[in-house]
Formats: sequence, C-alpha cells, structure tokens
Amino acid sequence: MELHVGESFWIDPGYIVTERSAVIGQSGSGKSYLVSVICEELAANGLGFVVVDTEGEYAGLSGHNGIVVIDDVDRIATDEECIKRIIEESHKIVLDVSEADPKAVNAFLEGIYRVATELFRQGLHKQNPFLIIVEEADIFIPQRGRGLDILQVISRRGRKRGLGVLFATQRPALVNKNVLSQCNNVFIGKLTLKNDIDSVRIFFSSLDDARQLTALEPGNFYVQGAISDPTFVKVRQKQTPHGGMTPTIRSQVDSESELLVKDGVRAPGVAIKSEKLRMRLALDVAEGTKTIRYILFDEAKVVDALNNNRRKQFKFFGKSERVDDLKLLMLPIFIVSIREIKKRLIGTRFNDYTVLIDAITADILSANGLRRRSRNLSYLMDLSSRQLKLMDFILNNKGVDYAKLHETFPERGIKSRLKKLEERHLISVNDGSYFPLQDISYPKALFSQSTEGLALKEGRSEHAIPPRLPRQKLRELIKGLYPSCDVVGMSIVYSPVLEALYTSEDSHRRVRIDGLTGKTLRTA
Repeated sequence: MELHVGESFWIDPGYIVTERSAVIGQSGSGKSYLVSVICEELAANGLGFVVVDTEGEYAGLSGHNGIVVIDDVDRIATDEECIKRIIEESHKIVLDVSEADPKAVNAFLEGIYRVATELFRQGLHKQNPFLIIVEEADIFIPQRGRGLDILQVISRRGRKRGLGVLFATQRPALVNKNVLSQCNNVFIGKLTLKNDIDSVRIFFSSLDDARQLTALEPGNFYVQGAISDPTFVKVRQKQTPHGGMTPTIRSQVDSESELLVKDGVRAPGVAIKSEKLRMRLALDVAEGTKTIRYILFDEAKVVDALNNNRRKQFKFFGKSERVDDLKLLMLPIFIVSIREIKKRLIGTRFNDYTVLIDAITADILSANGLRRRSRNLSYLMDLSSRQLKLMDFILNNKGVDYAKLHETFPERGIKSRLKKLEERHLISVNDGSYFPLQDISYPKALFSQSTEGLALKEGRSEHAIPPRLPRQKLRELIKGLYPSCDVVGMSIVYSPVLEALYTSEDSHRRVRIDGLTGKTLRTA
C-alpha cells in the first residue's frame, strides 16, 4: 500500500497516519491542494482521518471514496460511542468548523484521544490507525496565546494510541515551535516572508537552502523526514473539486472519424483491402478512444520506410510482399523535470534540467527523442541506491579488486551487495577482480536539454502503451546514478511506432518502424 502524492512520488502510509507531520506554504502555494490529495489517497486506501476545516475548503471531497462532511461539531463532540465508531470503522470525515465554537472542537478532539487511549489499553487488536489533520495550525497551536492544549498532548503521546496528526499552516512563524520541531515529516511550499523562512530553517542544512523556497512554483514542495530523503515534489492532479467550487468543464474531444467504404455508407466491419487506405487509417491519430500528447512525425518518411521494408528478393520472381495489417503504436516517454543541487563555497545553486526517458526501457533519450544516450538501463531498475552506486563504480572501473571497492565504500554490507549483483548476473569475479556482465552505458552527468523544439500534438489512439517503468523506480534510479539530482516533475508523451504485418504466399513477418526516424526497430 502506497499513497501517490506527487507526480513521481509515493509514500508509505505508515509514516504519516500515526506520525507528526506538517504541510507549510503561503497562500497560493498549493498547501490545501496537497492536503486534499493526501485525503484522497487515505480514503482510497481505507484509512481513517478527520480534517479540522476552518474555511470550508475541503467540501469538494464529499462523497469521494466514502468521505463525509459534518458541519455540526456540537452534535458529535461529546458522543463517545459515535467517536468510537469513527475510529474503529476508519471513517473519513471533513469537520467544517468555520462557524463552530473552539470549545466544541476541543471537546471532539479530547473525545478522540480518550477513545484511542481506551483502545490502546485493550491491546493492539483493538487499535486502528487514525489521522487528525488540522488546518490553520497557527490558530489552534499558536506560538503565543492560548490554543487547544489537547493538540499538544496528541502530538506528544498520540503515536502509541494509533493517532497521527498533520498540521497545515500558511504562517509557520506563528505556530508553536515545540510542536513544529517535533514533526517527523514536512512538506514545505513557497514562502517569501523572512520570519516564516527563518522558522523552517531547522529543516535545512543552511539558510541559503531555506531561501530557495522563495522560488518554488505553486504545487511544488520540499519534502523530508521519515517518508523521504530531502527532495522536491510536484503534487499530482486532484481527483476532486476544490472546496465548493464548480469543477472545471473539460472540452469534449472530437468524435471518431467515420470510415466511408462505398457510396457513403459506413461499414466498420468490412475488411479493408486497399493497402493505401489501410495505411492512411493507421496513421490517422484522430481515430481512437484515448486522448494523448504525441511527438509529431513525418508521415511521408514513415510510408517510405514501410515500402522500403518489403523484402527485395521477392521481386525477382515476380512476387512481392503485401501489407496485411498496420497498427500505429504509441510508446510512452517520460518528460522528466530534474533539479540538481550544487554545493558551492558560498551558498547552494540549483540547476533545473529537462530529460526524456523511455518509459519502457528507462533509457535516456536525446532532446527530440531520436537518439538513445544510454543503453540497457532496465537492468538497473530494481537495484537499491547503494547497489546502484556500487554498480556504477564497477561499470566505470572494469577489473576493480575488492580492496579498492572496500576503500571506496567503507561502510558495512559491501560483500552482501556484491553477492546480490552476482546473483542478478550483473557482475562476475575473475582473479579477484570484478567485471560487469551486461553492456550498460549512460551519461556520466545530466545536463540541460532544451525540449522547446519538441513538436507535440494532441491526438487519439487505440494503441497507447502504458509505461512499464514505475515512476518511483525511475526516481530512485536517477537518484542512485546522479546523487545530486532529484526528480521534481514528470509527464508522459508518446512516440509513434508503426507495426506492419508483411505476408507472402509462404511466410509472414512483423516489423516495427520508428515513426520519428523511419528506422526499423524490430523484425519478427
């Protein structure tokens, strides 16, 4: 079970449902949007929570995977039987307290704590993890003045009782520092006020790093804690409307183009004998049910390649292969936004790159998708970060002995990692030296590739192939090969490949032709 929070970011729910976390970001940073996405993921995985909603921002979650909105906190604040059912049955609640008395909110949270304590005393078999999400934390746990004392109690003692708490705030400078500093996980969006930046300095190695928050785009967050090593994440798109706002009306895609075979009569079940018509239909990206973004291709180049792939020897005997079946496949490519952190003597610099990566093989492509800048990276997709670093060293130093490896990687566990690489048939040992067994190559450093010239177009396809490379695996692969780089965003485009069935009187074969280059990719 994982919570899909970012475009290329998943988290273990165990690190958030019973832990202390904080979502921080000024107005317009996407703070409430991120909290809504977390709620969507919790609900989708059957995990219970309550959102203390001060502004009615989360009304749009109502009905999504069993989420209910309650605007009468007084009715349930002291009903411990109701609260017990909420926890034991993992209810998903948005508690609209925009017009409620703070005393009623405090009573409700005290009831949750009492019930969770009682369940804790009865044993683990009675406990059920439950998350309390508190919006506008600067109101309920302020740095100065009186807030809700029960929240500080839950923050300190809730974990054993199966209670987690997530605080969300626009003004971290106004939040109780004792509570904020105890948060195991933080999501920090754009901040521009000096006091607020200073207040989150505890989560950064230097003030210069913290100041990078001023340049974050809405929906981008710096994340660190038990859920992840420090990284930048772009929040995925929400499935629910924001607050009570009307959902955005999406434009309807054009209806499928009809095939007129004879006398203007549509006959979709009739076999098409005309090779030219079959070719035209295969290359038509207005046909299909799935709307996609694809890299624009030269149809003339593809047709020439299709004709040139007919086997020449048949012509000497007055025979020729015919094309019996054509299919335009759309193969997925990730457009990956990468941020490289470069430490300098004075401060830290961030370099932002855009890289194309094959979503089937994990290979790094050129900026226009025409050329592969790596080879066989798929062999490395399932390695851990430490295994990747070790494999990278062996690939760059073929014939390296154990003494050198131990000197470079002095930490414990190197022998077991070498053993794992041997078991995966990635390396071998010869006369005490380690050699790579697979032909794997990739750029030693990533650099900015301009994709502005990448011609993209909207179309429709029946044959859009889903990615085989999980986004989280890709993120780990990039981090392992390029330790100073983080994946901060990811989207999919499709590259056209024409699959043709050539037949003759006594044979048939399938050929795949790259729509961008016209080159033959595979013959079977």
